[in-house]
Amino acid sequence: MDTKSFFHRIVKADFADALGIALRGDVVSVAHVRKRLNSVRVIELASARLGGPSEAHLAEAASFLRRWVADNAVEPTRIAIAVDRSVTFLGTLPIPASAAANAGGVVGYELDRLIPVPADALYWSHLVRPVGTVGERVAVTVVAAPRLAVEEAAALAAEAGLPLSAVTAEPLALSDYVAFSRHPLAALLTRAGTRDYLTLTTAGVLASSHHLDTRTGSRAEAVAREVETALPEHSGEAPVRACQSPTEPGEVALTDLVAGDFFPIGCRPTESEIVAVGAALGQLGESKTPINLLPEAMVHASTGLGLRELALSGAVIVMALVLVATMTAKNLAIDAALASEVARLEPMVEQTLRRQDKNQETLEKVARLEKRSRSRVLTYMKAITELVPPSAYLTTFRFREDRIEVDGIAGKASELIAILEASPYFANVDFTAPTTKYLADQERFSLRMRLEE
Repeated sequence: MDTKSFFHRIVKADFADALGIALRGDVVSVAHVRKRLNSVRVIELASARLGGPSEAHLAEAASFLRRWVADNAVEPTRIAIAVDRSVTFLGTLPIPASAAANAGGVVGYELDRLIPVPADALYWSHLVRPVGTVGERVAVTVVAAPRLAVEEAAALAAEAGLPLSAVTAEPLALSDYVAFSRHPLAALLTRAGTRDYLTLTTAGVLASSHHLDTRTGSRAEAVAREVETALPEHSGEAPVRACQSPTEPGEVALTDLVAGDFFPIGCRPTESEIVAVGAALGQLGESKTPINLLPEAMVHASTGLGLRELALSGAVIVMALVLVATMTAKNLAIDAALASEVARLEPMVEQTLRRQDKNQETLEKVARLEKRSRSRVLTYMKAITELVPPSAYLTTFRFREDRIEVDGIAGKASELIAILEASPYFANVDFTAPTTKYLADQERFSLRMRLEE
């Protein structure tokens, strides 16, 4: 194992138990998942169907959870609840990669457009993933739930006597389950209530999740269409298709995504229980994009130094000592090899030093040649910034051989073509993509133009 892998395993190591709870209509499911260093196992699963009127479901679910925790002697330290898919809202917003650090601010500004619910009635969070292979754009996926649904989950945990750590959403719990299984591209076909859903993940990160429409073909065809739409860089690739009960060729069971000893022997978990497992995995460091819809003020973090923390600290110290001893032995061997190599390279170094003056002359010549090219770029940059009217501004400027590409925002993007064509520096000015609305009176644009000498 190399040093990077060693430290990666150290970072993910844990001694903890987590409870994942899934609320799906009139069914509540709970999963007890245990992690010891890097070994993760499901200890126990259970589900209960809630009867009676809906207003009595919270008390009935809390009673079920209290009994289950007591009967199984579970120490409730990390607890996550996945809210029902029917009250989950998702939206995706493409933005330039340069704006990724401020993605939260962009989402806050665009939230009313992405999700047709007043922002003050939602708890939301977001995740960012690359789009395409060039690295110029990223996709911001917004996950939201009504405040009432999140607060009811918190009330359920409080009534059951459980210190709630996080509230997540069903698609996120499913993506954490896939992240643990390490499938690079997966399509999960699930059913919530009377609706079928397709959740698409890439490298364990949620890409999309929405109603599955099979009216125009098979589920495999629907998955292929969704890959082309949500993950165009993976077009033509066949993701693993997993569902509770496979019916089409190429589909596998949800439980087959993980190793055979992950679930208890003889256990056949339901979809709801797998969602609960995913919620628990997110509390054990197995999530690629940890998201918590629960406000920070409502989070009950575990406190104190317990047996698990002490055991983890001891394991870290032991492994650190092993690493230090290994590195010391390697350093001694490297020192001997370096001494031999220095003796071999010393004549070559002397020869290189004698050529230093000649190399310096070459570098100065290259600098003179490049100076003209830099001046030329600055000329074009100065020209284009002077031509762009004050009501517009540029966000990207790319110089590629005899062409310039720019992105930006303007009141009327179409007017920029005539302005730039009139310049003696630019020709063949055209849009590289359709303009899109940015604000009520502004448009996003992307232009390219050929340079005149």
